[in-house]
Amino acid sequence: MEVLKTIDLNKTFKIKSLKISAVENFNIEINRTDFFALVGESGSGKSTVAKLLTRLIKPESGRIFFKENDIWKINGDDLKNFRKSIGLVFQDSYASLNPRMKIIDIVQEPLKIHKKFKVYEIKSKVNEILKNMGIDEVMFERYPHQLSGGQRQRVAISRALILEPELLIADEPLSALDISLQASILNQIIEIKKTREMGILLITHDLNIVRAVSNRLAVMHLGRIVEEGQTKSIFSEPLHPYTKKLLNSIPDFQRRNRPKIAKISTENKLCWILKGCRFFYRCDYRMDICKDNVPQLKEIKNRKVRCFLY
Repeated sequence: MEVLKTIDLNKTFKIKSLKISAVENFNIEINRTDFFALVGESGSGKSTVAKLLTRLIKPESGRIFFKENDIWKINGDDLKNFRKSIGLVFQDSYASLNPRMKIIDIVQEPLKIHKKFKVYEIKSKVNEILKNMGIDEVMFERYPHQLSGGQRQRVAISRALILEPELLIADEPLSALDISLQASILNQIIEIKKTREMGILLITHDLNIVRAVSNRLAVMHLGRIVEEGQTKSIFSEPLHPYTKKLLNSIPDFQRRNRPKIAKISTENKLCWILKGCRFFYRCDYRMDICKDNVPQLKEIKNRKVRCFLY
């Protein structure tokens, strides 16, 4: 069943005289069974998408549906139910946790706000989820600054999952952690997903994690989705030139033998001025039509691709 759907979502920011379309004609659908990954380089608009989907910022145009309800047209009990049904994990766990609250209070706060359980039930659920996420009972009375980065992120994920949401949105939840911690936390999230029906939107730039855990993938470049489909299909045969470069950047043992790709430090400024494809200056397949015309997402080989090559 479809949990979240967006229709032609747009969000623009103005920096001095420059208008930046951080999110442009953004369309995705996430089901309860999906482990959906949204990838792209820094500055591609991924975090803006997370804020739009959770009502932290409002789009200029477009609509967001949560179980057939427009999230900007609901209020009262419907709005409260929406907030209860969406779990959100931020990239910076230290900034997202109240430094003046103990760990046990941080995790049990959503249960108290939504008045879903009695006092003894709250304590039981908090103990259960913290222990499942690898937080020892001796840490329950500690404050965020007394925990390591990995422990704080586990607490943040515990808080996001405590209300048993129907959708978990995780914005770069593992970027500040080492490889062993990333694997441990991911495994715990996967185990929790197995025990309940919950969709996951993972926003990241770590393609190795995406390949390991996600079933669907959308590739984002400077505000636009350029390719979307099944993760296995995209990794085995990327179609968009940007997706190819992105996958080619994954570290492996043959990295030294790869041809070096020149970096364009001014890409963002140049591309916002372009009327057409924003990947124009870095594309090996660019054509005259690309500079002044925006390619539309087309259905190609059971996926969507935004490129004039197809």
